[in-house]
Amino acid sequence: MRRSAEKENMEEIRTWLEEINSAKKREKDFFKDGEKILKIYDADQNTPFNILYSNTETMLPALYSENPRPVIQRRFKDDDPLGKVVSQAAQRMLEYLIDTDEGEYDQFGESVEDAVLDGLLPGRGVTSVKYEADINEPEDGVPSVDYETVCTDSRVWNRVYFGYAKKWTKVPWIAYEEYLDKGECEKLFDKKIVNELKFTEGEEDEDEIKDNEEKGKRKTVLVYQIWDKSDRKIKYVCPQYKDNYLKVDDDPLELSGFFNMPEPLKFVKKSKNMVPTSPYKMYENQAEELNRIQRRLNRVIEAIKARGAYDGQLGEEIENILKEDDNALVPTSKGATLAAQGGLDRAIWMLPIEKLIVVAQQLIQARESAKRVIYEITGISDIIRGQSMASETLGAQQIKQAWGTMRLKRLQKRVQQYALDTMRIMLEIASTKFSETSWKQMTSLPFPTTEEKQKAMQMLQMTQQQGMQPDPTLMQIAQMPSWGEILGVLRNDKFRSYRIDIETNSTLDVEATEDKQLVAEFMNAMAQFMNGVTPLVERGAMSFEVAKSMMLSIVRRYRFGREVEDHLKQMQPPQPGGQEAQKLQQERQKFEQEKRKAEQDLDTRHNQLQVEEANFNFEKQLAQIEQKHREELAAAKQATQGEKLKADFQSMLDKHTLKVQSMLDKQAARMQKSKQVA
Repeated sequence: MRRSAEKENMEEIRTWLEEINSAKKREKDFFKDGEKILKIYDADQNTPFNILYSNTETMLPALYSENPRPVIQRRFKDDDPLGKVVSQAAQRMLEYLIDTDEGEYDQFGESVEDAVLDGLLPGRGVTSVKYEADINEPEDGVPSVDYETVCTDSRVWNRVYFGYAKKWTKVPWIAYEEYLDKGECEKLFDKKIVNELKFTEGEEDEDEIKDNEEKGKRKTVLVYQIWDKSDRKIKYVCPQYKDNYLKVDDDPLELSGFFNMPEPLKFVKKSKNMVPTSPYKMYENQAEELNRIQRRLNRVIEAIKARGAYDGQLGEEIENILKEDDNALVPTSKGATLAAQGGLDRAIWMLPIEKLIVVAQQLIQARESAKRVIYEITGISDIIRGQSMASETLGAQQIKQAWGTMRLKRLQKRVQQYALDTMRIMLEIASTKFSETSWKQMTSLPFPTTEEKQKAMQMLQMTQQQGMQPDPTLMQIAQMPSWGEILGVLRNDKFRSYRIDIETNSTLDVEATEDKQLVAEFMNAMAQFMNGVTPLVERGAMSFEVAKSMMLSIVRRYRFGREVEDHLKQMQPPQPGGQEAQKLQQERQKFEQEKRKAEQDLDTRHNQLQVEEANFNFEKQLAQIEQKHREELAAAKQATQGEKLKADFQSMLDKHTLKVQSMLDKQAARMQKSKQVA
């Protein structure tokens, strides 16, 4: 059985090597043309007019110049709290993976830009996605992940081979060509197999197009990493070792499309096969014609020189004249000879160059004509038509902008779709491989992990059993979705419950006013909605809940809508008869104010009456005392008791005065307190 399995593996390896060789033959012309085009772009050969470099440097920023803005939304705009949380977490995760600079890994923007450059030059850009993790394996304990990430890897355009297919969805396998040294092989394969491999410095096949600079002086061996879609396995094959596979791994990423790369970026679409074609091939003849014109123009310009002959009788005097600076006169002993010849101009004969100048002008016109043809073929003419000046009107600039993006939009959408497909793979890997702790740390969202939520619910149950007041923090944690629930949606529903999109023109260098325009558009839409709906709600023609649902539907269509959606949900309907109740409340407040004022006036009048009554009684008592005093004084004028009566009278008078003064002070205090209350 073992020999039978080994023999079967040998047959499979032979078949795989034949498949890879067939793929190389199918794309042999593509590899050859790509190497030639790269030499032109890199100026490795003498090119009089490098239109390829100029076009590429013009097209590259027009197609990709900024990292894309991922926008993840619920597929349907209905009320789905869990779907809202899932989309928010997924968007933050993508933003983290795109913006984070890992240092040792390729940045997302650099990988996409490399793919665009390869798509413009050889004709195919390839970016793979990989999962990397730092695993801590203690001697006594369970291995744990210290750090994990998803990153992109720019692949060399001529080191990736594809199984035959006419469409990307039908591709059966992908093979990455790798040159590994002994240390790298020992990390991947069994040491017994590594010892049987032969590591060399030079390329084994000089006809193949390889990157010698990357290989350098390392001793390496050629290994093919084959992603076989039929059985969802990764197989390592080496042409030197045909007895068995170097290694076979089960599907490591568990992607829905299996392959760890999106469809390669190509700007020339073909229907009969998937062999790429460089955009340069579309205008190669015109570029060669442009180079021929430039070579001729260089030779003609080289021939256009101020050359001529002069009369030998002038000797060295003519040379002395030519050597002098501006506005200089040179004495001559040949004056009589020059006068006889009719002047100096008759003694000098210049070589005619008028016809050469005409030829040069015609060549310049031919060169400009050839450039215009190339610009029309490549679409750069649209960019030229789209250029505007600050002094132009808004309408003129908008017309030019429409012209400038008419044909480029198709190419720009391909770049955006390529970035979108790459992000989908990154998010799918993160959802299946990342732990709940990693999601919580990378997104900075306050949702609890499954373990934290379970502990909170257990503590709440214990609190209820003991009859104690539950902790509000624990109640909040129990009501929030856990990371287990969020990742459950991401892992199980894949892309059915939500969708990923890229903001329009986000891969281009947009102006800073774009967000302001979006906010202005949102505010305008909300103002129109409120002006139209508010009267209907007040009249009862439309219920508040219907208007609220319509408002939420509008808000969800904007990128920042999730931030205000929760606040809008908390809106309460107006109370019945709101205006009448408000009017009644105002009248009640007015009545209470008038009532308090009337009570204060009554208290003031009552106090005044009490003071007047006290004064009247005092005067009456005083009159009685005086009358009594006169009678007693008259009866006892001669008695010694007169002085005593006088003292008693004075004491009584002082007491009464103090009593009246106390009453007046109390009355003043009550009046001051009434004023403060009012």
